[in-house]
Amino acid sequence: MKNFDALKWLCLLSLLGFIYCFVFDLGYFTLFLDAKSINSEKNSLINLIVENLNDNGFQFNEYLSIQLRNLYAIRVVFDILAMVGVGFMFSKIKIGWTFYWIFQIAYVLSPFIFLNFDFQFSWPYLSGIAIVIFPLFNNMIHLVYVLLFMSQKSQLK
Repeated sequence: MKNFDALKWLCLLSLLGFIYCFVFDLGYFTLFLDAKSINSEKNSLINLIVENLNDNGFQFNEYLSIQLRNLYAIRVVFDILAMVGVGFMFSKIKIGWTFYWIFQIAYVLSPFIFLNFDFQFSWPYLSGIAIVIFPLFNNMIHLVYVLLFMSQKSQLK
């Protein structure tokens, strides 16, 4: 336990977080595989998403369903590649830092790219379909971890 320093704790916590993200991203990917089953169950998760979009002035359609499916597929890939970076950093290999921050930033930016940079300003809020589905607060944890790992970058070889 003496050799388990701050970098290794960050790697362990990040790995747990990515496993959580991987499971949920994979679950949402499979959820959007069949968009025709939207009205099959009244209280299903996809209906809650559709209602949230409708409440915020956005229409759920086949095109959006395909975009969301593609988005979650790419996020699963980003999860795996960021976990590879965490594994490298756990072994104190410097290339892991590069893997990690590139795929963390890509993970945060991917909703805005796949769902268009369609922002609507209504003071003091910033809204858009990407922000409705992926609130900014939920994405901030990824950026916080990038900063935390940056503080431990000197330990990498």
